Order: sequence, then C-alpha cells, then structure tokens
Amino acid sequence: MNGKTQEQQERISAEEWYECVRHEARGALILHGIEQPTERQIAAYILFGEKSLNRRMEKWER
Repeated sequence: MNGKTQEQQERISAEEWYECVRHEARGALILHGIEQPTERQIAAYILFGEKSLNRRMEKWER
C-alpha cells in the first residue's frame, strides 16, 4: 500500500466522520424547532453546540 492510497483512505474517513457529525447536528436543530436548518446553522451548531441556539434566540428578541 503506497502513501497516496493511505492518504485517500484517511480523507474518506474524515469525510464520513464529518457527514455523521453534520447529520447529528441537523437532527438536533430539527428537535429544537428549526425545520430546515441551513448549512450555516449546522456549522454553527457543530462548532458551538447549544450556545449557537442561544445566540440565535437573542437576535430574535432584539
């Protein structure tokens, strides 16, 4: 097995991991009442978790 093949396998694994995390974040947002979360909302939830929802709610209250 050469280095490039191993590198490709690692990239595939990282992509699969990201899709799993993205799927879980999307599900969490749906459970919090966001019926069709945008990619930006999903990314914010991945990075900040529940805090991303609090910031969103603060914006709506202003």
